[in-house]
Amino acid sequence: MLMNDTLLGLIWNTSRAVQNKAQSTVGQVSPELNAEQTLMLMLLKEEEDGLRPIDIAERLMRSKSSVTSIIKTAQRHGLVATRPHPHKGNSKCVHLTKKGVMVCNSAGNNIHSLLAEVPQGLTDKEVETCRKVLEVTLNCYR
Repeated sequence: MLMNDTLLGLIWNTSRAVQNKAQSTVGQVSPELNAEQTLMLMLLKEEEDGLRPIDIAERLMRSKSSVTSIIKTAQRHGLVATRPHPHKGNSKCVHLTKKGVMVCNSAGNNIHSLLAEVPQGLTDKEVETCRKVLEVTLNCYR
């Protein structure tokens, strides 16, 4: 049985294709940036006070260790910084630097454009059916 012969296999392959396209799109803005970092920057841009790494991990549906690696790489590139959390004892908050805001604006716009694309030839009803299938599937595996 081939991957595209099953619904989950088709979802898996579609997801990888979109991720690859996102990485290519982001790489055009900044070669040191990857799609995961861009998604994190986009999250942080919405949060004036920053986010704890555990909150980033939950929102990106990634392990805390993966997010720690993403944060460290973004810090090396001057995109994010950390500071103590104002209300949570030993916790730290991750927030965008000025450079991070500028890069996020460019790369984030590209990601938003990509995510807004709908394959040509689909009707609104077909898009809504796809959305429902994907939401149910995602909820099963969260």
